[in-house]
Amino acid sequence: MKKLQKLTFLAVTSLFLVTACDTASSDAKKVDVKKVDIKKVVKETTEVVKKEAASSASKFKEGKHYVEIFPEMQTDSAMGKVEVVELMWLGCPHCYTLEPIMLAYKKNHPDFVEFKQVPAMLNPSWAADAKTYYIAEILDPTGEKDLVTKIFKSIHEQKRRLRTPDAAKRFFVQQGYTEEQVINSANSMAFQAKIKRAQEIGESSQAQSVPTVIINGKYRTSPYMAGSNEDLMKIVDMLTKQEKK
Repeated sequence: MKKLQKLTFLAVTSLFLVTACDTASSDAKKVDVKKVDIKKVVKETTEVVKKEAASSASKFKEGKHYVEIFPEMQTDSAMGKVEVVELMWLGCPHCYTLEPIMLAYKKNHPDFVEFKQVPAMLNPSWAADAKTYYIAEILDPTGEKDLVTKIFKSIHEQKRRLRTPDAAKRFFVQQGYTEEQVINSANSMAFQAKIKRAQEIGESSQAQSVPTVIINGKYRTSPYMAGSNEDLMKIVDMLTKQEKK
């Protein structure tokens, strides 16, 4: 347990400053976000989180640590899969510090889980960041170039704002893409479909802040509700196993 607390200390540091980014948040420039070595944290955390995930699941109570979503959300997961959605915002410092744990989960979640990140669009500035997110996803569909991670670092460590089309275009050109590739991605049918679906998920989830995690369209939780990023993942593990049955 001591090892896990040490590993997750960095990931939960921002909780001492603010508990979440809500609908009133437009940027995180006043929040002091320490640099995160995402690859290092992913490597160190993965196995420990897996071993500790279910150790104290019985302490989590519906209505306090997680809530039921009513009406139940429509999911996009394949038959037999349990969908886990992280509703996030690129400008949120809590989403940034949670990112290493989410990357570890994405890499090592059970086979019956289908995990995806969805950018929240709870206000206009968040919608602009969602567009940048989906351009990155279309340009780097396999994640080989770590574009989303690079965007996170640019926003939170370099204090860049990538909300305008020109700012986003400059960023992607710096990553080796052409202006034509960026423009074509933003004008594609795939881009429009992703934006539309993200809006539907955000509204149906009834979430008012990020990061929020949605389990199989039925339950909603967050680091704030869970009490820590560590307990968040225990709740996700508990509820996904429950949904599998």
